[in-house]
Formats: sequence, structure tokens, C-alpha cells
Amino acid sequence: MKRSVYTIGSLIILLIAAFVFVLVPIFSGGRAGKRMPAFGKYDGTEIRYEQGSDFANYVTQYADSYKNRNIQISNSDYYYLFNSAFNTTVMRLAFTKAVKKSGYKVPATKVNRAMMPYFTDETGKYSAKIYRLADPDRVRTMREDFESTLVAQRYQEDLFGSYESLGKDALYGLKYSDAEIEFLRSLNDEKRSFNMVSFDMNKYPDSEKKAYGKANAEKFTNYDFSVITCKDKAKAETVAKRIASGEVTFADAVTEYSQKSYSNDAGKMNNKFSFQIEGTIKNAADFEKIKALKTDEVSPVIETTVGYSIFRADSEAKDADFDNDSTLRTVYSYINSNDASVVENYFNTKAASFSEKAKANGFDSACKSEGLTKVSVNAFPLNWGNTSVAAKLDTSVEGLSGAATNEEFLKTAFSLAKGEVSQPVVNGKNILVLQLAATSKNTEEPVAEGALKDEMESYNSSLAQSALLSSPKLVNNFSEVFFNNFMNND
Repeated sequence: MKRSVYTIGSLIILLIAAFVFVLVPIFSGGRAGKRMPAFGKYDGTEIRYEQGSDFANYVTQYADSYKNRNIQISNSDYYYLFNSAFNTTVMRLAFTKAVKKSGYKVPATKVNRAMMPYFTDETGKYSAKIYRLADPDRVRTMREDFESTLVAQRYQEDLFGSYESLGKDALYGLKYSDAEIEFLRSLNDEKRSFNMVSFDMNKYPDSEKKAYGKANAEKFTNYDFSVITCKDKAKAETVAKRIASGEVTFADAVTEYSQKSYSNDAGKMNNKFSFQIEGTIKNAADFEKIKALKTDEVSPVIETTVGYSIFRADSEAKDADFDNDSTLRTVYSYINSNDASVVENYFNTKAASFSEKAKANGFDSACKSEGLTKVSVNAFPLNWGNTSVAAKLDTSVEGLSGAATNEEFLKTAFSLAKGEVSQPVVNGKNILVLQLAATSKNTEEPVAEGALKDEMESYNSSLAQSALLSSPKLVNNFSEVFFNNFMNND
């Protein structure tokens, strides 16, 4: 007779051993021989990646799911895998603590039922003999593991339901009204298709960048500075005095004293443009002092964002060359970081002009006169977030990425009358103009009630995780610990 006893604990240890064998050669910065710092803690309980911990067990389970699907784990997968395990551990901790505070204890009969499938004969039936022959230590460990799991499961089931049911209703979890079910079913009742044009804000023309640069030429003046930076003000003042007295040259002071926060090894300042240098200076008046330096003139000690600096002008300032591609890239970078409304306003004006022409002359005519490509958007219902309980908006269409959760887009699309052309709608880095092409009624079979309830339970579970991960009870050091201990090449 085949003996079929495997404890949860023994399976976990075996899987961890196999998993670590794969991980160790990939991760280059593991701290061999040292206890890894906690990845965080929830309500005072630390979350550590150690053999036998919930966190390590979940990492193993997620890794095993990759293996079972014949997916080769790549370096980019490790962060996601560990982060998912961390999040699940937080949920288990929170659920377990909540249940224990209630005074609930898992009945021995429930633990027995959970263990029975692990003690079966070749026919698949529970065998008391196999149970009696099992290693008592393994059985005890298995019972403890199941009891711990069932505590957290009690909370999960009470909130989000289980497979146990009473009639057509789940025995546990939030209940849903018939009206709520019918509302979700009705999402598919009306679908709308559209004509659309998209203005890509990433295609801001060079002529506009050039015009912006000339209108703000002072921000793009080129300065040629060398710089010495010290963390301590007193030290920086001592260096400045030594340079002024001739005790040390500026170049030697760079080598001896500078942290080189803003410069290369020779002390040459990395940033050349006025706006870049200004961003490193704490006080506007000090920036004016730097700008006034003549060639070979040295500044007093200036407070900067990382300490205290001494600047030297190596040559005269020069006006920016706005015919240079590199300069225009810098201008565009500045606009996106500091004045993004300029780009949006430019394309919004173009989109508004198109919209008016389309209203007056027809959508196709406006596309032709403006040299734009009309896109046909397939029919979809008002389905926030592209849920699985209704047809979905095709967000792979250029310009529609993220539109399924863009409230302004959906409100505009489902407020139009047939043939009506919309005002411009911003969607990420695109501005859209829509025309309602047609409406249609759903001809498909209604979504099954069970599928609707499963979807709602999934939402509730996802929202619970989001709430827990933003809880003040959680200290989350995941990224710092992961990269310092697994991906550190030092």
C-alpha cells in the first residue's frame, strides 16, 4: 500500500530548497551568512524572508506557480514575485490578527477535514491506517500549519465568500442584492462605436520648441563653470580662503576637498544651462552672484542643495543655439518638467479647431483638410475599468491607453448624440476628438450570476489589499531591502 503523507511544512522546506538553488546564482548581492533585515512589519510583527516564514512560503508558492506553467523566471520577474508574496503576507497577518482579537478558535473537526485529503489510499479515500503510520512530528506540524491557515481563511471567507453555499447563495461573505446583479448585467445593454482623431502630445513640433526657447532665452544661457562642493560650511569657507590667498589652486582644491556632487572628477560642472544651475542654488540672490562672475573669477561660498559650493567661471556665458537639436531636446525636457501646460494648450487649440471644422463640414472633411487619420473605435458599453462582466473598450487603439478609467473620456463619449462631435478630451499624452458613429443593443446571452458575484468578490479583495498596504500599521521597507540584499552588485 502506498504511503501518502506529506506535511505542509515538509513540502515548503523541499520547495524552498529547490527555489533557492535557482535564485542564488541570479541574485548578485545576497548577504551570505548574515540575517537579512526585515522587509517591513505590520502592527508590530516583522515580515522576514526566512525559512519557514509565511513570506518565504508565499515566495515559494508563487515561484512554483511559474514552474507549473512552464514559465522561466527572469530577473525582471523576481521583484514582482517577491512583492506579491510580501503583499499576501501583509494580508495574512492582518486577517490573522483580526480573527484572534475576536476570540475565534479553529474547531479541531475543521482541521481534521482539511487534513483528510493528505492521508488517502490508492482509491483516493481517507485511510485511518495511513494516518496512524504517519510520523507524529510531521502530523503535529501539519496540524499547526493548517490551523494557522484556517484562522486567516476565516476572515477571508467572512468578508469575501467561499465555495460553501446555502442554496444559490454563498454561505459566507458579503451578500449582493438582485438589483445590484441586474445593474451589472445591464452594463452590456447599450454599446457605442465612435469615429476618433488623436493628437499625440509627444509630437510637439521643433518650431514650437524653438519659439519657446527664444521667448525664454535667459533660462537656456550656457555657463562654463568649475565647482567645489563640501558638505560642511566651515570647511567650504576654509577652502575659499586658501584659494583666495594662493595657498592652493582651484584645481588642487577640487582634488583634495570636493565631493564632486555637481561636477566630473576635474571639477567641471555637469550642468551648463541657466535653469539647471539655478536649480542647485538655495537662494535666488546667490544665483545672481554666480551669473555675474567674470572669466577666472571665483565666487564666495554659496549654499547649494547638497551642501556648500565655490564656483569659478572658466569662460564667458554664451547664448543658446536654438538651431541645435541637442538644445531643442533640452528645451523640450524643460517644458515637460516645468511648463507642461504649454504643450497641452498647443494641442488643445489644434483639437478644438478640428472639432469646430468637423461640426461645420463633417468629420471626414475635417480629417482630410487637416491631414489627420480617422480611427474607428469598435462598439463598447459604459464599462469603467474594462471589467470582465461586460464588453471592453479596445485600449490597444492608439490614443486610448488608460481611457477605460478616464472619467472625462467616458462621460464625454456617453453624453454624445448620434453624429455629434465632442470637444477635445485629454487622455494621458493624447488629446482626442470623438464623434458618435452608432449605438447598438446587446444580442449576447446575459452574464451568469455566478460570474458577476466572482467579479465583485475579486474587487472587494483587491480593495482590501489596497487599504492594508496604505495602512498606518504597515511599515513597508520592501524595495530598499530587496535591492540592497538581492540586486546589489557591490
